[in-house]
Amino acid sequence: MHHVRASAAGIAAMILVVAAAAPAWAGYGAVAYDQNTGKFGSSFNQPTPAAANEAALKKCDSAQCRVHPVEPKGCGALAMSDKGRAWGGADRVTLAAAESAAVVHCRSHTTTGTCTVRLSGCNK
Repeated sequence: MHHVRASAAGIAAMILVVAAAAPAWAGYGAVAYDQNTGKFGSSFNQPTPAAANEAALKKCDSAQCRVHPVEPKGCGALAMSDKGRAWGGADRVTLAAAESAAVVHCRSHTTTGTCTVRLSGCNK
């Protein structure tokens, strides 16, 4: 009986170590964009990086969509120009920072267009 308690205590200790090492909820996200067609899609708070990528690509709905991951507990944004094909994406700690960086990145690729955020979101 003493052996069973020791084993149970050991298992409980391992569970606590693993639980402490992993975040309570690490949602994954992705932004997908097709520069040729302008189609885009995103996903946030998915259980795995693969699920996040798949959901963003499905929403983008183009064979040429390229996916960019968004870090767990991070925010992502996509800004696009109203003229031409300029765009910018960003992955930051806050939504405001991601949106601002995406617009700055987009502006660096155009001299005539106005860049605006087309999509943004955050993982939990």
